[in-house]
Amino acid sequence: MKKLIPILMLCAIMLSCRESNKKEQSNEANTEEIITQTTKKAINKTADNATFLCKINGVDWAYTSSDGIVSRNSSTKVRTATIGFRKQLEKGYESIQLEYDVDKNVLNNVWVQLKRPAKDGKTITAFYTQYGDKIDQDPKASLSGTVSLNEGTRKASGTAEITISNDYEQDQLANPEDLLITISGLVFSDISYSDTDDLKKLMKK
Repeated sequence: MKKLIPILMLCAIMLSCRESNKKEQSNEANTEEIITQTTKKAINKTADNATFLCKINGVDWAYTSSDGIVSRNSSTKVRTATIGFRKQLEKGYESIQLEYDVDKNVLNNVWVQLKRPAKDGKTITAFYTQYGDKIDQDPKASLSGTVSLNEGTRKASGTAEITISNDYEQDQLANPEDLLITISGLVFSDISYSDTDDLKKLMKK
């Protein structure tokens, strides 16, 4: 019996060490999972806490705020989703606004404002506008994109690929490459939006 006591104690110690190793491995796995999830959430964040959206002429562009509104044309009953992205700068801001036809699931119109160097050495706001029904007027222009609306959470997701010419500041822009911009790889998700149909329903009550 006396010989059994040391053996039992040794087994207890070995089991305790094994359980401790399992807990350590489990804790390490949980820590790695937390780090992975945190990294995934932060991967689209830039140094100034902006969220990456797309590339403009090959350069990363990120936004600091976003908004969306879905409306219905009273005559045609066509639903339109307008999604806006704004990048706050030390002086002024830049923005990209996308307008989708929800029923056809296509990108219709786009408005872009960017800060660009001018020939006089200053910085000006350059405006880029493209309407889908006038795209044939500019052979260099192109618009494509889709949008998806989650009616339950009021969250929008979508894509866009855009090429637009500058029609307003051509004589002022210092860099020739700013006369035509290409917005590539634009992908967004979980953008909150409001729906004017909700307001109409409230007014009827």
